[in-house]
Amino acid sequence: MGEFRIVTTALSIARELWRYGEPDLADRAFRLSPTEVLQAGRRMGKIEMSGAGAEIWPNGPRNRAYLLGAIAMLEGTARPCVRRRRLPEHSLPAHLVATEEQRWAALGEVSAAQQDATPPGRETMPSGWPIGCNNQRSTRSACT
Repeated sequence: MGEFRIVTTALSIARELWRYGEPDLADRAFRLSPTEVLQAGRRMGKIEMSGAGAEIWPNGPRNRAYLLGAIAMLEGTARPCVRRRRLPEHSLPAHLVATEEQRWAALGEVSAAQQDATPPGRETMPSGWPIGCNNQRSTRSACT
């Protein structure tokens, strides 16, 4: 049976942690390697599929598995963020502000690490498609 994981970037993790009141963790997340980001994505996927997110953070946001997995990766144990609602994107610190192109470029680094970690014959999508797209009719905007 396959493994569900959330594919993301260090930049995206850092942005979300900062917006949910975790600036110190955001700084640590920003420095994660692509391999560490993949590990965080596995944790996020396990939390999402197991339903543990609802137990750990009952009234948390819809993306609680993402946040809980990131915190578990950085601290060793999942816990709710300081904030339940996000701060607005325009309040992000300068080092976390990124254009769409910069965010896609960061995803390319994680995608390359994923391809390196995938055994031959286990690829799940055609080469060149952004990770997160589930079929050839998907467009880049539909995959985010």
